[in-house]
Amino acid sequence: MSQLIKTVDFIFNGKLKLLSRFSATGVLNTIIDFLVFTLCQSIIGLYYTVSQVVGYSCGVANSFIFNKKWTFQYDNPDKNIVHEILQFVVVNIVSLIITVIFMKFLVDRFALNVYISKVIVTFAAQMINFLSYKIWVFN
Repeated sequence: MSQLIKTVDFIFNGKLKLLSRFSATGVLNTIIDFLVFTLCQSIIGLYYTVSQVVGYSCGVANSFIFNKKWTFQYDNPDKNIVHEILQFVVVNIVSLIITVIFMKFLVDRFALNVYISKVIVTFAAQMINFLSYKIWVFN
């Protein structure tokens, strides 16, 4: 048990801190996104692109809080919070547009299952978001 605690501590507080925290936050965001997406698409019956927007938006709200406070531990008193939120929103709007277009392409053009398409576009969004947050939003 002691070794497990040391390993977890190393992963989240050692050399892999930034990547592991972003990944853990991403998993939580993805769970929220998928749950809301499924609720909207399968239970409520919304069109999958609308469900993608709603689910993604819920994941983004969670993402801002966890990435700012835990992943990047960013606290710059000189930076206006409104400016920071706007940058974060811009990154996520660009990412959302890319995911919706790519998802629609995979579903309509290749007749890929909507959930398989969702998984594929989620990975693409994570790469875009990590780089954009690190370089532009929480630098």
